Amino acid sequence: MKLRLLDHLVCPIDKSRLELVQWEASSVKLSAEELGRIERVGLEPALFSTEITTGLLLNRTKKIFYPIHQGIPRMLVFPTGVARYFAEKHAERIARELPGFTLPQEKAMSGEETVLRTFSSEWVNYDWDEGSYWNLTPDVMYKSMNFMLDLSRRPVKDKLILEVGIGIGGIADYMARRAECELVGMDLSYAVDPAYRHFGTNPFLHIVQGSAFAPQFRENTFDLVYSQGVLHHTFSTKSAFDQICKLPKLGGRLYVWVYNPHDDQRTLIRRAIMLMETVIRPLCCRLPASLQTVALLPLLPLYLIHQNFLAGRNGSPRIKYGLREAMHAARDRFTPRFAHRHTEEEVCRWFREAGYINLQCVSKRAHPEFIPISLVAATAVDGTRG
Repeated sequence: MKLRLLDHLVCPIDKSRLELVQWEASSVKLSAEELGRIERVGLEPALFSTEITTGLLLNRTKKIFYPIHQGIPRMLVFPTGVARYFAEKHAERIARELPGFTLPQEKAMSGEETVLRTFSSEWVNYDWDEGSYWNLTPDVMYKSMNFMLDLSRRPVKDKLILEVGIGIGGIADYMARRAECELVGMDLSYAVDPAYRHFGTNPFLHIVQGSAFAPQFRENTFDLVYSQGVLHHTFSTKSAFDQICKLPKLGGRLYVWVYNPHDDQRTLIRRAIMLMETVIRPLCCRLPASLQTVALLPLLPLYLIHQNFLAGRNGSPRIKYGLREAMHAARDRFTPRFAHRHTEEEVCRWFREAGYINLQCVSKRAHPEFIPISLVAATAVDGTRG
């Protein structure tokens, strides 16, 4: 955790300021280019060059603490395995220095503990190799996200951005570096750990474990908030939307990408996969991770055949699947507890009800040939907070 992140965080329970207790930290050498970016926005280099690996974030009024474990603030309001491990490991020191302080004990939102488990299994076992991002090359994925977020027409240089659902962190790292913005990436799952391991050295990327239902940020904070393929995996996409829509500044932007029911009917193959999902996912999501792996093994040849021999990419480089990539894709499709579908009309209505103007659906924009049809056939809406 960089010191700078403390300026953006608040207690997700009562939105009060948090006090930092720093136990272990290291110095990060900044390049001349990075120093120039920091100077350009009028901030102190020390905010970006001090990396806190172990410590606490305190709400003294409520006498609760949020661990900073392995460089990542753990801001979930309900106890998790990592938070309990941290509390037990440092129990003597916490009792000595902060008597009476405990982890937050709020109740998790419906299904969150299951979502944390399934998506942690999906991402923690998917190590970044710089050769592929899902079924695309990283370059195509990054160019696609540049189009989806309309960054060419609406650049975010020197802006403050939030990604809700950072996953393994490649898109967030790319955005922070190439778009020259400061980006906070949050995720409910332990995907934050490989994200931090691979991209935590980027001084302009901050990684937090947190929930969309109890955001650890004040309202009216960010210039752009975006969420790509995440909110539909919560118990209520609309309830999650209602929380994150408060985070952009007035005049700031919100972008949301969720599954569209019509996209699953585009082709015979997609209709067959949707039928399989309807049968398999409600059963598979309840299994322990190890049994999920066993249950999904018979499906892997189908992913390998489709991706390696049948799939076309509109001229984009084709990514060959191995067993790792096939299992990752199968987990994403068949293990989430929730996978809601929403039309553009429905999501646009949410935006309008929240006071957003200048709505734009990505499907209505002319798109380059390299953009996968699966991205633009989904429901992707952005708007300006009025």
